[in-house]
Amino acid sequence: MVLRNQRTQSVKRFKKLDMKKLTLFACISLIFNALSAQTLNVSEEMSIASSDGYGIIGKLNDRILFFNLENSKVKVRALDTKLHRLWDKEIEPDRKNSAKVIEVIGSKQDFNVIYQFRRKGHTFIKIHKYDGQLKLLDSVMVKDWGKDFTSPTLQVVFSEDKKTMLLYELEGSDKIIALVVSMDSLRPIWDKKIEIKDWDYDNPFHQILVNNKAEAFFIKEEDNRNSDLGKHRFKIKKYSESEGEQNFEIKMADTLNMSVKFSYDNANQHLTAAGLYAPKSTYKAKGYYFIRAVPPQYEAAKITFQPFDDEFVTAMQGKKVTDNKGMIDLRVQEIVHRRDGGILAIFEQVREVERQMTVMNNRMSARGDGLRLSIDYYYDNIFAISMAADGVTHWKSIFYKKQLSQDDDARYCSYFLAKTPSSLRVLFNDDVERSTTVSEYVLDAKGQAEHHTIFNTDGHDVNLRFKDALQISSNEIIIPSDDRRRLKLVKVQY
Repeated sequence: MVLRNQRTQSVKRFKKLDMKKLTLFACISLIFNALSAQTLNVSEEMSIASSDGYGIIGKLNDRILFFNLENSKVKVRALDTKLHRLWDKEIEPDRKNSAKVIEVIGSKQDFNVIYQFRRKGHTFIKIHKYDGQLKLLDSVMVKDWGKDFTSPTLQVVFSEDKKTMLLYELEGSDKIIALVVSMDSLRPIWDKKIEIKDWDYDNPFHQILVNNKAEAFFIKEEDNRNSDLGKHRFKIKKYSESEGEQNFEIKMADTLNMSVKFSYDNANQHLTAAGLYAPKSTYKAKGYYFIRAVPPQYEAAKITFQPFDDEFVTAMQGKKVTDNKGMIDLRVQEIVHRRDGGILAIFEQVREVERQMTVMNNRMSARGDGLRLSIDYYYDNIFAISMAADGVTHWKSIFYKKQLSQDDDARYCSYFLAKTPSSLRVLFNDDVERSTTVSEYVLDAKGQAEHHTIFNTDGHDVNLRFKDALQISSNEIIIPSDDRRRLKLVKVQY
């Protein structure tokens, strides 16, 4: 079946788009005009009725691997480049009755299954490495986490290149137990208990990172309130095997933080962050900021604050603004690093609204009082801001969309950012419905964008989860379609 793109529309920065739907043709592959050639493949349906979780491992040589968790089993399906099923196999970890899979992570040549299991009151961490045919390449017990009555709640973070894993647990109110492992050799790089007695335990960690050099950053925000405005800061602990522990603070210059995301620039070797600031309340963002912290003097971080100008706010809100009072419902979603040490920050308008609904039968109400709590999810416009290493803004670009869903954890909302050799592509569902159109914005290095309506899902029985998509090569993206415990995979190739 073939879908064809009938229109390619140029987009000026800040100019709102008319998003018209295209005619659907019967398709199994999707071919665009000469301006934008793409192919789309859809896999056969898979049942995930008894699944505890699933994910896309990636592309290993000439096959694409997908996994589905059922109890402690990892069920792996291999597909060819057109998403035709090749085989299904199962992986069973050691001591499967007490085993819990923590993560499945792939690389170009192999993939790893990280799991924990119990033995004589101890929790052990083990990793199995497999090739693309599910042949076991290595098996390593990386840590005895210790003896306890219950299993620890472990969190995992990977470096940008996916070759370093940070596994950690918060122990009480004064320690972080952290383990860093090489995903190539499966051997621990360092294992450390980090003291946090001097930290404000009432505030949770904002973010925990590990870079490609196996350096971990534990980032916590304190005093982000108007009554302690002068004290507002980020407290950061850095730990590495070679340099040990370092502590530093980034002070926020009498501003409040509405949203922030940290990221490590592995090419230029520095810590960065993009955020939204407010002078008096975290409800309305007056502008945005960029943090660049260069080792070894991280505490001398350069912070650049930039207010939103009236032209930009007018374009975002669709009405004339002459005195910007701030914008609401904004969130920093991700950071793309520029070669010069600057960043491209991606922001999205996100709002969640809780409401009570009256139900006719009290047995249907979890509260037992005839009321049921319902949540509406609003995911609207996206904008990108490109900033140089010195904090100077080069350009801002807006991508218009409007999404609404109810009681589904917003699984079909938001977008996926694909990075191709010549551009960035923002892909998303136009509406959160069974029948919708899928669109993309293609963004170049100068901030100019084009909007393409790609295809219509009507009659294809797919509900695309762009937030869970995976880019498997420079020009291929796999998107899961999860609909009523049935799953398909969709591949877009540029």
